[in-house]
Amino acid sequence: MIIYMGERGTFDYLAQIGIPIIFSSTLSQAEKVIITEYSDQAVRMIREAILVNIPVLGLLDGFQSVIKAFDGRCEEIECAEGKQEWAVVDTSIPIYNGLETTIKICRGKPLAVLETVMPSELDCISRSSEGEIIAVCNLIAPEKHGNIYGLNYYIASGLTPDAETIIKNFINM
Repeated sequence: MIIYMGERGTFDYLAQIGIPIIFSSTLSQAEKVIITEYSDQAVRMIREAILVNIPVLGLLDGFQSVIKAFDGRCEEIECAEGKQEWAVVDTSIPIYNGLETTIKICRGKPLAVLETVMPSELDCISRSSEGEIIAVCNLIAPEKHGNIYGLNYYIASGLTPDAETIIKNFINM
């Protein structure tokens, strides 16, 4: 079962592309979790998922929740929210399987994780065309990636053409 916590628009998009999800705020019987909100409850759910090894995909405000779950913080940056731009992605990461190293994305919130404040348990897996960290994954051993992802992209936007592939790669991990 895939648990979803967040706003209705992304929930509807996920249902439209055939992802079997339910709204919930508990992890009972969860196989994976997708979060699109920034709240204490979302941070708590991510921390619980880490403890029981349930994969998490934090999108948009969920990106910020993932960062906070690792005791990090996002910084406001100058960028245009909702603008299409290029992102460089690490194609060795499972959610980017089958993609080019540079993809078009629709920028989420004007936030990024600065190198100087990024928790050591996280690794950059995508940068904006300006070099900002806009996607992360947890590290479970030196240089071994885990299953907690945070992406500051609008997935339910046509301006992120590879969104369905990213989501399905996460679901099929």
